[in-house]
Amino acid sequence: MESRGASSTQAPIPLPVAEQAMHWLLELQAPHVSEQTRAHWLQWRQADALHEMAWQRAQAFSSRMSSLRSPGQRPLANAALAPMLSRRSALKNLALLLAAGGTAWSARDSALVQDWRSDFSSAVGEHHTVQLADQIQVQLNTDSAIEMRFDPQQRVIRLLRGEMLLNSATALPLWVETTEGRVQMFGQQLAVRQRQGFTQASSQSGGLGIYPQARGNPSISVAPGQVVSFDRHSLLAQRPLRAGELAWSHGMIVAQGQRLADFLAELARYRRGHLGCDPSLGDLRVSGTFPLHDTDQVLLALSETFNLDVQHLTRYWVTLKARPNLA
Repeated sequence: MESRGASSTQAPIPLPVAEQAMHWLLELQAPHVSEQTRAHWLQWRQADALHEMAWQRAQAFSSRMSSLRSPGQRPLANAALAPMLSRRSALKNLALLLAAGGTAWSARDSALVQDWRSDFSSAVGEHHTVQLADQIQVQLNTDSAIEMRFDPQQRVIRLLRGEMLLNSATALPLWVETTEGRVQMFGQQLAVRQRQGFTQASSQSGGLGIYPQARGNPSISVAPGQVVSFDRHSLLAQRPLRAGELAWSHGMIVAQGQRLADFLAELARYRRGHLGCDPSLGDLRVSGTFPLHDTDQVLLALSETFNLDVQHLTRYWVTLKARPNLA
């Protein structure tokens, strides 16, 4: 029998088999497992040596991953009882880690590990809306994850990565935590984005209280209609909220005279791989409203507007370049 300590040298497992193993792991940790379910699980294990290998690794995986969660967090069994959106996401993401073998064990802060820790998450290009208790609605932008701590005194949502738009009518104090600190919501809407090294927050209705992590108790008050950026120590910048800045919540992306290079960097959040342009084209100005459900169509529109070629080095490496002058 293989040892759990050998997982670092194991070869990858085919993803469909990994998904089946994670399915059984979740099923068997649910309460009141029937004898028929156990019989089907045993039949699956015995049907193929690869199934048994996947099952053994799934058990080791479960033990390893449980150490990443704090004692107050939901156990693996609860993932089986969550809404179907959460369950499907959990199965897919846990199976990806399992299939990756030993190469994933050290990725404690990867997106997949964050999804395991999270209560709700979205993949690249996805947009999810989650209805919580107390008339709290959370919209998750592309590649985002949150976890929640609700108690009788307050509501706390931790943004692990990405971007969220929060609408709430709760009478209890509501906070959003990020790597850099805490944001207290005083109105009915709050947008928060976890960026590289800083947090960005805004509200169109009601002000905000910003508490950088290293600052101590005093807060920074922010008026409605303002976008603020802050790190662990202080406020970095403040500006008015731009029209269309939260258009992603309606499945759109808006540009108003934006540099092509900057627009592509933002669009790249909604698709996998590299997206960029030739440096000589970076200062072209983009204006318009574009749908996010098909980023290839957005690139086609840009190519027609600016007479550019969309060059695919691979499926996941796309560059906009000037069309050659054939005259």
